[in-house]
Amino acid sequence: MARRIYLILIIISMLLGWYLFMFKETHSTTFLLVITSLIFLLFSAGIHGLLAHSLKPNIKGDIIGYPIVMGIIWAVLFFLFTFFILPVFCSDFSFSGF
Repeated sequence: MARRIYLILIIISMLLGWYLFMFKETHSTTFLLVITSLIFLLFSAGIHGLLAHSLKPNIKGDIIGYPIVMGIIWAVLFFLFTFFILPVFCSDFSFSGF
């Protein structure tokens, strides 16, 4: 049941992202930034929950690399969000350090 909930969370976040992408011209940049960040939070939680509930509990407790792998997955998702998805939604979003 938990996997279904996380899968539904992923689907809802993707549908919200698609809807926001279709109507991004009608919203302000600040609104887009906040809402896309919340959608990323939903998507990231769905991915992590789906992966965490796919492992057996006795295996998950013995793996020292499990938290490291989850951190790496989150870092990759955040990198993709920051450098690829966010500029699509906020066209005037610029990186001041680059």
